[in-house]
Amino acid sequence: MNIVFRVDSSIEIGTGHVMRCLTLADELKKQYSNILFICRDYDGHLKDFINEKGYSVVLLPKFFLKSSTVLSGYYNWLSSLWQQDANETINIIKNNKLNWLIVDHYGIDYRWHNKLRDLTKRIMVIDDLADRKLDCDLLLDQTYGRKKQDYFKLIPNDCQMLLGTKYALLRPEFTLFRSRAIKKRKKNTSISNILITMGGMDINNVTSRVIKTLFSVNWYKKPSVNVVLNELAPNFNTVLNLAENANLKVNIIKNANNMAELMFKADLAIGASGSTSWERCALGLPTLAICLADNQKDILEGLQKADAHLVIDNEDND
Repeated sequence: MNIVFRVDSSIEIGTGHVMRCLTLADELKKQYSNILFICRDYDGHLKDFINEKGYSVVLLPKFFLKSSTVLSGYYNWLSSLWQQDANETINIIKNNKLNWLIVDHYGIDYRWHNKLRDLTKRIMVIDDLADRKLDCDLLLDQTYGRKKQDYFKLIPNDCQMLLGTKYALLRPEFTLFRSRAIKKRKKNTSISNILITMGGMDINNVTSRVIKTLFSVNWYKKPSVNVVLNELAPNFNTVLNLAENANLKVNIIKNANNMAELMFKADLAIGASGSTSWERCALGLPTLAICLADNQKDILEGLQKADAHLVIDNEDND
């Protein structure tokens, strides 16, 4: 069985796409071998981390757009013309007939998929935008409240759809902690542990704003604060220095591999409304959520309507 993931991480893109692909890869490797990740050599790529998880990685070369080249929306995330990205991917996999090509990338659409069709038996797309045409055999969108009609005009008629949070890509440890976490929430009446997760890269340094806000609270009993942030984040040292001079106990956890445990111990989470939303919901963790990107808006709106998260306005500086 040959499986290839085409997915990127970077300072701008963040780490969430790679992390959820790794969750799927960990399940697939229980039955299949020969799993390869193809990623572009962006600042903030996670090649070493993916290697540590036991997977091979091929980095596509860096690509710099000419100043006259303009890409709209998430096509900027590809940072190269789709034809070039497709051709570079083809050069890597052309000698190996794939069983599955799994694509998790907002900058890739049906044209890219179609160009690689003859090199794989099936194509799977992981998405949560429903904003472009896709040429795939299997579509996974874990967005809360996602409906089939959202994709009717965007995918082939015979494409199988896995929609909604019951298909959320959660690591097994969240299942292990779930029942204990739910019991804990029912008994809890105070906040002694706060978890801050603004995405792996947090390019706008919202983490520092949140920490400073917590400093200003007149706590009856000061809580401990855990901050999860990738060491490649551009503001990592800024957050680290802030924590060292805090009037609260602030722990900076880089490249956390025990997120389920951290969420179980937490009484409150303050975080972005990306893929970690499903992890927090799985453990019933009360959350103040902040929308940090356009692709998070639908997620946040659905969770707010379900009373699963309380929303903080990211534009509010108070």
